[in-house]
Amino acid sequence: MSVQTRVMVDGRWTTRNLDIHEILARNREERQDMPEASVVVKPPVVGLWTRTVVRSPVIKAIVPARVRHRSKNDVVFVYEDRIIIKEILGGERIEQDPFSDISLDDVIVKSDFDSSIQAAKILGLKRKSKASRFPGKYWGAANDRPPSPPETKPEPFHENEVPPQILVLSLTSRMLVFLFAYHDTFGAVHFLSNTWPLPAQMSTVEELGVHLAVDPRSRAMAVGACENRVVLYALKGMDEIRQEVQIAGQLNKNQFMPIREERHTEVDGIILKMEFLHPTEGEDYRVILLLVVAKDQKTRLVRFEWDCRSGLRSVEKKPAQVLPHAEQFPLLLIPLTYESSFALVCEDQLVVYKGILTGSAVGQRCQLGHAEPPEEAGGSKILPIWTQWARPMRIEERSRPIMDNIYLCREDGVVRYIDIRKDANPMISSNYNAGVLQANLGSAFAVLDLGDESNDLLVAAGEMGDGGMWYFAPRQTLDLVGSIRNWTPLESMVTVATPPPPSNEVSMRETSTFESTTRLFACSGQGSRYGAVTEIRVGTEAVKLGPDIDLGELAHNGVVNMWALPDRSNAGIYLMVAHPTDTELILLPSSSDEDPRAISEHEVFDLDVKSIAAGSTAEGFLIQVTETSINAIAQEHGILPFSSKFDGTIITNACFLTIPARTTALLFVMRREDGFYLHHGHFGLQDGQIAFELLGESTPLQSEVSAVAMDWIDGQVVAFIGTLAGTVQNYIDDSGSSFVPDHVYYFNNESSICDSLATIKFEQTDDECSDSHLLVCGLRDGTVQSLFFNRDKSRHSGLGLCEELHIGTTSVMVISDATRESRALLVCGQALYTLKYSGIPSTTNPAVVTKVWLTDPGLSGFQQRPLDCFTQASARIPHGYSQYGAGSLFCLSGSILLLADLSSSPEPAMVPRHLRVNGTPTSITYSGALDRIMLIYTTTTSQPHGRLRKAAAQPAISFIRPDAEFPRSNSNDQDKLKNVLSAADMDPEEYIIGGMDWFPTDGIKSYHMIVVWTRNEPSANRKIGGRLLLFTPSMNNAGEVELTLKRSMAREGPLSSVIAYSDSSLIYGCGDDLVLQTLDMSTRKFGSAFKASLRSPVSQLSVQETDLHVSTLSSGHHIFRIEKDRLVPKFAGASARAGTRHLCRPESLVITSDLECRIAGLWQPPQPQLDRTAPTMFEAVLPRSVTSLCQIERPVWQNKFPAVIGSCDDGTIYELIVLKEHIWKLLAFIQNMVMREPSICPCPHPIVFERHLEPSSTKYQDMHIDGDILARFIERGGASLLAEMLHRSPDPRKKYADYATADDRSQRFQAIARAVFPDYTIGCSDISDIRKATLDQEM
Repeated sequence: MSVQTRVMVDGRWTTRNLDIHEILARNREERQDMPEASVVVKPPVVGLWTRTVVRSPVIKAIVPARVRHRSKNDVVFVYEDRIIIKEILGGERIEQDPFSDISLDDVIVKSDFDSSIQAAKILGLKRKSKASRFPGKYWGAANDRPPSPPETKPEPFHENEVPPQILVLSLTSRMLVFLFAYHDTFGAVHFLSNTWPLPAQMSTVEELGVHLAVDPRSRAMAVGACENRVVLYALKGMDEIRQEVQIAGQLNKNQFMPIREERHTEVDGIILKMEFLHPTEGEDYRVILLLVVAKDQKTRLVRFEWDCRSGLRSVEKKPAQVLPHAEQFPLLLIPLTYESSFALVCEDQLVVYKGILTGSAVGQRCQLGHAEPPEEAGGSKILPIWTQWARPMRIEERSRPIMDNIYLCREDGVVRYIDIRKDANPMISSNYNAGVLQANLGSAFAVLDLGDESNDLLVAAGEMGDGGMWYFAPRQTLDLVGSIRNWTPLESMVTVATPPPPSNEVSMRETSTFESTTRLFACSGQGSRYGAVTEIRVGTEAVKLGPDIDLGELAHNGVVNMWALPDRSNAGIYLMVAHPTDTELILLPSSSDEDPRAISEHEVFDLDVKSIAAGSTAEGFLIQVTETSINAIAQEHGILPFSSKFDGTIITNACFLTIPARTTALLFVMRREDGFYLHHGHFGLQDGQIAFELLGESTPLQSEVSAVAMDWIDGQVVAFIGTLAGTVQNYIDDSGSSFVPDHVYYFNNESSICDSLATIKFEQTDDECSDSHLLVCGLRDGTVQSLFFNRDKSRHSGLGLCEELHIGTTSVMVISDATRESRALLVCGQALYTLKYSGIPSTTNPAVVTKVWLTDPGLSGFQQRPLDCFTQASARIPHGYSQYGAGSLFCLSGSILLLADLSSSPEPAMVPRHLRVNGTPTSITYSGALDRIMLIYTTTTSQPHGRLRKAAAQPAISFIRPDAEFPRSNSNDQDKLKNVLSAADMDPEEYIIGGMDWFPTDGIKSYHMIVVWTRNEPSANRKIGGRLLLFTPSMNNAGEVELTLKRSMAREGPLSSVIAYSDSSLIYGCGDDLVLQTLDMSTRKFGSAFKASLRSPVSQLSVQETDLHVSTLSSGHHIFRIEKDRLVPKFAGASARAGTRHLCRPESLVITSDLECRIAGLWQPPQPQLDRTAPTMFEAVLPRSVTSLCQIERPVWQNKFPAVIGSCDDGTIYELIVLKEHIWKLLAFIQNMVMREPSICPCPHPIVFERHLEPSSTKYQDMHIDGDILARFIERGGASLLAEMLHRSPDPRKKYADYATADDRSQRFQAIARAVFPDYTIGCSDISDIRKATLDQEM
């Protein structure tokens, strides 16, 4: 008797007919081979936490829109899963060049959609170009300039106001989201949104929402699928929406819904394009929807029309019109603004159609052609195509019934400007090349509103490279005024360890919380323009302003402190530099062409002694406080200066404060023979002279002072005094006379001495927290303590510890941010950080500490230098300065002064550092022996050849120092990219797949070799195959790495991955085979190859002791046991996942990723199992596929814990943490509740409400914890929201997904929480510290 079964033969499952007795005999043999009886071991229960560390920079659309307020000039950046509202700022510093400082500053981010955004459009009133505030940059003589517009009063600004426009988004979760932003009473910006569910899909390929169109007058909206279906919506007017939502000065979210009516319509064919056309003059009630539909190898124009007064019941489908063959696949559909005309953009022509309402539309054609050759060769075999269009906003609405102007952008950066006129013949009266944007362009392209009458600001996001902003004026070249970062595609990550600290600093360095011990590099970009090795850095960006300034001898004798004071007479900056024994005054001119100038003598300022403090006042006074004097000058003619010297006393500390509705106050400490005394006074103007008045009596102090700070709190001046006794004491201004001591705070020990103090505020979240202050103390031992400043109803105050942070090993200098009152700046260990708090004050609300990364717009590989001292320009610096603005940073590194503009972004962001390469990088690895990054890349050259192009690819290898700064004209040789391969090393049509270090040894001596593996394309004379190339590296006198080819070994299949094993063995994937070969060190020859067959090629190899882990392209993950002469199958994943990558972890855990966007955990049982499968412990489905996994020690975005990170091609980086069962159960319970909370998840998936709150570990798909959702939970309520959700009565409609009563739910949660927090009770704020609990108890 025989049966058909599947057996494994040489590692491959095969169907065979076997006798039943043979099967039983084989089973007996396998049991005898096993050392012990096979016992099914239950895997441990673990979960997976994922959190987005870096979000993708890929921008899908750029939409100019006033969705916040009619007076705000905003633009919306639409990403894959979030939107950012940015405000156009700048253009006011430099009268000669008003566009040189234009910037797009982040206003607010919304990322709680929990699904991907498919399309975005704007509803509401049309934008009107605002009055110009940018004086003409490119105008000629003054007589040629247009007359200035009449002055108008600024529009009144009201909080809780519905803006003139609303943003609508279509999501992949079959939701429409309507939203706008508004300002609350405190000026904070919030979103108000609501959702509308789309109909259920009729097929898996339908993708309803991929097309989205809005009527030009916002009377209707259409949502289209890929094929066969369109959903029409009648919309409410903005006045009606405003009346429903804006009630008694408040916004009612429940009434916010622009949709009035819905109707489904069938369309026969694939929908290529969909837009609403403008109605003809006099037919304002008419709504016209135009679709371009393809079916049966023909493309048709399909039109729907209806009367908006009658609603959607009057929708009428008009006869279709077949397009000519040359226009079958239009790239763009552009509605023109007159007579319901429209334009179709094809590969090489633009066709303007008119008359579609009266019969068949008639088209006029204009050849676009490809007169301009491709700007970037790349690897494409066809010429670049047109990707997007935009209409300039400067054209007045009254001009558009007779003319239309549009920009067309091509994917290689070419931009054309087209003028279409109604009565002209031909209609396209102007069609010329506007320039090249030097970027790879996609669909994110727009023209922003500058209020200029003839000039435009173009903004475009790059595809696989940076984008930017370009100023365009008629008959001028495009002028780049800003960049938009992009680091995609992100591939082949590698970690580089930072140099170890000196031995005497090791113990201190280990306590540092924010000192990263690992640097992360990856391949990014494509082509010779944007291919790069990118260092992944997370923090706050500070963009350099102008070139470096070498102070030379001006920075001698060591710098103790420095201050930046505005020079209003010359639009420059006075930099006052304090040395241990004297002061240097340096004038930084307004123009970067002029050199800084030292002022050796000054008529008022005392430069012969050490300065203690300096500052400026609202009246324009410049003040200097030295050890022996107080000096002040006015920057207006006719006002006499002030100077006062103190004999027999020394001023040790001083600080300034601007009191609301009053003048500038000065607080200073004087040392006399009998002790230290606190004084304060204020500056004013009296009889044409600056006056300084001391207030009240001096206040004696008990200890020597180390730091002082002052703030205006609850209508009083409060002083904070740090002492050498290890204390901080606050003093209250007693009715403007003298300071009265109020409260003393003692640090941990007497050695904790405070060297600097600064006050910040919590970001406003509600009325109760609108005036919460924190005192940030920089201590001498490298720590920072943030202290609460609390006041009771009787106005008694106190200081209490909020948080202690270990920043570094040296004294921490702290100052308040001049531009953001909720942020402080820290300097420690020659590095600069920002510190801020957000949310409701509590002991568990952690500070957000990010490192500040200086970047150079002209040098993408700029490597930040150690900082010796820094200061920040005052917020009072007026407009009109060339390169200095309010809040600018002045950083001193040695004798080099760096000026930088600190980012206003509220959250830490990616600050990439690009080392540009002349090609497309494909693989990267780090050679510790050479201290170089080994980069494998491909250079491509091509020329147009008819419709095709001839392209030639040449592989290259370069070695790069991690701290290199190329390209730079004056760089040395070792900072230049050099291909170390010779032409003889590579065969034609051969490509390098990867490379690595290899150290074979004979037991006595080891040899350093570079292993490179390749694949070649098949040709008439050869089959597809590959080679193993062995090189010996060396270093020449110039510090350059050179490679010498020692051996070339051809293989029958392409090589996909190579790994070293044991002393002198290599394991590699060759086609569908896994090969083990050993190098005989005595004969220098490789022995016989031992093979194991797989079902698909290898994608990644790794070795863990004697286990070989193999990820494949289509057959999942396999584990082999490495024996002397063979590879024995040991375990395999239960699922055949495609394109897997893996990372081996302790506790027999392997984390894998695949091309289906899944992250899975496989467990390797301690004993062999009969089925030889590795059980799946958890599985997380992410929005995108993770293509690389690695472990990084102590990353800068978290505390002192190591992390597993995964990167995606679109630039997203995830953090992965494996959770123990009791931690997972607690977080899963919270997550199940939070996902039903509209304030946290406003766009939930329907399956959320079908899942019970009780965590279940029966399905590995339920073991995923979404850290992004829990992060929102902490930010938007935390412990208080948790208590509210636990005590909320169950919804009777969801009784099968919840507990019977709120008490049952609370008791169950408390039992689960006590497994993590033994003393937990509901309402305890400790539960908000989810991240700390997760990391402390990580598996």
